[in-house]
Amino acid sequence: MVMLHSHRTGRTPSGSTPLRVVVAAGGTGGHVFPGLAVAAAIERLAPGSAVTFSGTPDRLEARLVPAAGYRLDTTPMQSFPRRAGRRAFGFPLRFARCVLRARRQLRARGADVVVGVGGYPSVPAVVAAWTLRIPVVVHESNATPGLANVLAARLARHVACAFDPARTGFTRFAEVRRVGIPILPSLASCDRASLRTAARERFGVAPGERFVVVSGGSLGAASLDRAAVDLACARSWDAGFRMLVKASESHVDGLTDRLRAGGGDSVATIVPHIDDMAAAYAAADVVVVRAGACTVAEVEHLGVPAVLVPSPYATDDHQTANAEALVASGARVVVLRDDDLDARSLDAAVSAPAVRDGGEPRLPNVPAHHAPDATSPHAAAADAVAAWAIELAHTTSERTPR
Repeated sequence: MVMLHSHRTGRTPSGSTPLRVVVAAGGTGGHVFPGLAVAAAIERLAPGSAVTFSGTPDRLEARLVPAAGYRLDTTPMQSFPRRAGRRAFGFPLRFARCVLRARRQLRARGADVVVGVGGYPSVPAVVAAWTLRIPVVVHESNATPGLANVLAARLARHVACAFDPARTGFTRFAEVRRVGIPILPSLASCDRASLRTAARERFGVAPGERFVVVSGGSLGAASLDRAAVDLACARSWDAGFRMLVKASESHVDGLTDRLRAGGGDSVATIVPHIDDMAAAYAAADVVVVRAGACTVAEVEHLGVPAVLVPSPYATDDHQTANAEALVASGARVVVLRDDDLDARSLDAAVSAPAVRDGGEPRLPNVPAHHAPDATSPHAAAADAVAAWAIELAHTTSERTPR
């Protein structure tokens, strides 16, 4: 299946053949959004480049990638089986078919380089590129690498990572560069201090009100949603407390009914999407979020106070590792275990001294009202990955038909 959508292509200013890049990413926003950030950086650093994506037809990339203006080539890739059974028995054949399909797609695109940004939907394109001798650079966002990227990194041998390379284990078999986590340009350039007044007005937050934004990420988080609704109902009397809850789309109606029944609708609003996360971060006094790599990068870069609730379902508990790494950096965060999450514990967390400072926008260990540093690791990560991909593509300047 090939999902067609207008994408930016053409010739380079010198008239030479444009660089052709395939970004392999999928599954969750934690993989897709960094991929989109890298794609934008490639287009900026190599004008005229033709950038397309590789993923699956039924995960988040199927919506986000075409919406961003890129073509998406798909394979029916499924997650790696972790236990014996019928699904595991048939997996090698299904996987081989996905790789063969990805090979055809890379040939059709005339790919010069592949950028793997993680998630199992990215693996067929990375493996196919390896078989075609197309250079690959892989980005790993998490403190504990996922299985998909462990495989991809062994083949690519060029790995950009967000955390200490020694912790990833990649240095044993690949060239590793620490670059941070690619974040979208709108967040990389976000200045919370200058946006704050307008953002709070946009969300209807009155002066003096404490505004808590709860978001379970691209796929939602039922435990966060429930605790947030219960907290809103418990604090329905508090005129100085406001909450915005970004819930899973399928749960919005039921949670809204529960909120109204408990009187929590006087202080809280539930929405299926937050279209402008830069504005939400700017308006918030504290955010309650999972500890996925992208979210951790955004919290660290923008200096927003945060309550991190690592997902108990994250592979190898990598979200806890992400949260611990953020705590170690000195950021203003509180970590709350999902098993301990309820209205009372959430209330205590959002009121903890570590995050309760009036929400004044500042980066860790720098004066209040300091704008985000455009040269911070996360702000520059997309450019670093893009530049490496361009560099690898140029090492194969003698392009042969594939």
